[in-house]
Amino acid sequence: MFKTDKDRLNYGNILMPPTGYKLEKAVGTTYSLDLEALTAAVITLGLNEEMDTVLDNNPICLLNAIEKASDKILMFCEAGQIKLPQSPSALCILLEKMVVPVALSRKTRKGRYPSFHPKTWLLQYCNDKKERKYRFIVLSRNLTFDRSWDVSLVLDSNEQAKQPEKTQPIIDFLKFLRKQISGNFSSDNHKRNLITRLSNELKSVSFDTGSREFYDFEVLPLGIGKNQYNMNDDDLFKDTFHELVVMSPFLSSSVIEDLNSNSRGLTGCSRTLITRKTELGKLKQEHVSNFDIYTLKDVIIDGEDAVSDQDTEKQKQDIHAKIYLKRKNSNTDLYMGSMNATYAALNDNAEMMVRLAAKNRYLNGSIFLNDIFGGNADNPQNPFEKTEVSSDEINMDDDEADQKEQVIKQICRMKKEATVIKKEDKYDLVINFEEEENWPVNIVISPLRSKKEAPFSKEIKINELDILQLSEFYSIIAFDQKEKVERIFMIPTKGLPNNRESAVVNSIINDRKSFLEYIAFVLGDHHLLSFLHKKKIYESGMFQKSEGVGLAIYEKMLMTSLNEPERLNDITYIMNLITDNKIIPDEFRKMYEMFQKTLRIK
Repeated sequence: MFKTDKDRLNYGNILMPPTGYKLEKAVGTTYSLDLEALTAAVITLGLNEEMDTVLDNNPICLLNAIEKASDKILMFCEAGQIKLPQSPSALCILLEKMVVPVALSRKTRKGRYPSFHPKTWLLQYCNDKKERKYRFIVLSRNLTFDRSWDVSLVLDSNEQAKQPEKTQPIIDFLKFLRKQISGNFSSDNHKRNLITRLSNELKSVSFDTGSREFYDFEVLPLGIGKNQYNMNDDDLFKDTFHELVVMSPFLSSSVIEDLNSNSRGLTGCSRTLITRKTELGKLKQEHVSNFDIYTLKDVIIDGEDAVSDQDTEKQKQDIHAKIYLKRKNSNTDLYMGSMNATYAALNDNAEMMVRLAAKNRYLNGSIFLNDIFGGNADNPQNPFEKTEVSSDEINMDDDEADQKEQVIKQICRMKKEATVIKKEDKYDLVINFEEEENWPVNIVISPLRSKKEAPFSKEIKINELDILQLSEFYSIIAFDQKEKVERIFMIPTKGLPNNRESAVVNSIINDRKSFLEYIAFVLGDHHLLSFLHKKKIYESGMFQKSEGVGLAIYEKMLMTSLNEPERLNDITYIMNLITDNKIIPDEFRKMYEMFQKTLRIK
């Protein structure tokens, strides 16, 4: 179940629609978001392809995937936690209507804001018979390419389960998400409608674990208002136990100290804490006197061959999974999801957890540890090593970048608006914030795909932008003499030209080669694409001159119209957005007009 060498899951596989089904709606949540990882997820959900497929480097493929899925997917993330790509492509513009930044407004201790921290997917699939299946995924992993060790749980709908009351917390969570849609962005009405429809359709749906090991489960949304689950009152933090295992990358001493209490442990009690070495400085020895502590070995943390974005150092990995296992007598409760063993996670943040109930014979602390250790704890192949807490003075220092993160959080929560002003074939941009601020660090802001930047002020003007530099995504950089933090954040923007999507399409499909490659991709035939290459039809005018090319496309379109006529809508979409008539061969246009009339394609 938790064997690190055998039980690994592929992110793309758990999103992939069941055989014979296609994506109908998807709502995802994450704390931090990588737009390239979102694009990879779109490939999986829109094209039923693996997330690590070679197609993710093909702009033709990406365009088709986004076109298929952009109206079906919503991704909620913490405002100000979108990664800034090195070279944002024009396709990023098409991701705007999928992304919802969440800026929870309630301040917590020390003036810090709570975090939007759940990592989930709710997926609705549909087949040709209009039969629907649902999947609810709870993860500890953000939608990024981070290489840390995470955990996930997949619950599929089951008509025989007959327990819709267990689905109600998911519906409550969706309603909470709907309230986070501000209404200020251009596609917010569509986003709200999608959430509302999905919430209503979910009322009669039941999920189950699909596992004989777990006889019960409970969905536990934290920090969502009146319908939230109070984890502080859960048996995990109130009841006694015989075995306790806590795996959490981040810690608060108060939480661990409570779990360490002698009054919680029953006769023969064992307690294990698995965390990051960097967190041990927050603990005193008396906080963990009853725990055996393990951290990943340095050879595992530093041992990846993959190179970072900067090509200067290897990507490190560490644990990122959040798992709590409590056994009392013959009953074991397993908690999985996004909640760290921190005060903020239990009391302030929006989180998502699931509790799974099992019997001791199927799961307990010893079985769990044996799985992740690869045998006994002293096994040389164990990726973890036993660690002691230092007797040095407790270290409560925040990360050096934390001040900059907090400034970005505050800017994300300010009232703001941008306005686009057309000036002949260029555009000027005016960004207004509700008030001037003297930040403790330097702040510069720029449109996502432009190198023109300006320091933060109540009114920012950036002139002479191209249409493909206009977006509701903006770059924000907080920096001082020591370091900088770069993020994307979103600003409601008025006056965006209606032909931006057409401009994106024309930037990718800009000649006959790319147009015919798109047609071959839409028709889904690698043999056709290979045939096109052999005939060298990508050269201007070759459509007319190459014998058999027109016939090959005609035959494939005829088969597609009979078996999957909805695919031809993708061709209509592209042809309507291409502005250069020379790109579309006249012969193809005439052929397609005939198909349109015959199949009554609008």
